[in-house]
Amino acid sequence: MAWDKKYIILSEAILCSSGLMVFSFFIHFEFPFRLISFAALMLPAYFFSRNLKSFSDFKEIAGKSISLQITILYSIAGLLSGMLLAIFYRWYLGTGLFPKSFHFFLLVAAIIGILEELVFRGFIQEYLKSLKSPFSILFSTLSHTGYKCCLFLSPVVKGDINIGFLALWTIIAGLLFGTIRHFSKSILPSVIAHALFDILVYAEFVKAPWWVW
Repeated sequence: MAWDKKYIILSEAILCSSGLMVFSFFIHFEFPFRLISFAALMLPAYFFSRNLKSFSDFKEIAGKSISLQITILYSIAGLLSGMLLAIFYRWYLGTGLFPKSFHFFLLVAAIIGILEELVFRGFIQEYLKSLKSPFSILFSTLSHTGYKCCLFLSPVVKGDINIGFLALWTIIAGLLFGTIRHFSKSILPSVIAHALFDILVYAEFVKAPWWVW
């Protein structure tokens, strides 16, 4: 691939990621500053709409599985990865290794995790795969980490969040999910991993936490 084409792909991925970060940073501001958030969201929306014009385009970011057996194998790996990461995360927070109750918000948490996978491991990682797979995994991981951190770095947020731990945790999970997505050739295993992680972490939440805008 010509360098000018690679430069265009990388530039568009950076713009898309930057728009998502600006969106997450300003989403908790009051009007009129919140408008900056929605204006920034138009940037990734433009790239999504331009590259997802048909169902076949969506199938492209969802991945073309090597075989059913491979998909099942990596889906099991995703299941175990999501569960182990959630257990360790709950242990770190001191909330018990497994949820003691389950509430409706866990469905919302799972949907959020699925959408994040479709955006970062689906669209962004797939879009960059022509620039070498390790780079696409790393870029999508850092993009997701930046999005998460900007959400909690906003000056209007008053929650006590350890940004360093959040960033480290998101990078570890992102590299793992991205690697699973790469070798499985399908978004399904990383979707399962992320959704299960969010279900186990947020199962006991009766209502949405403040960061769910």
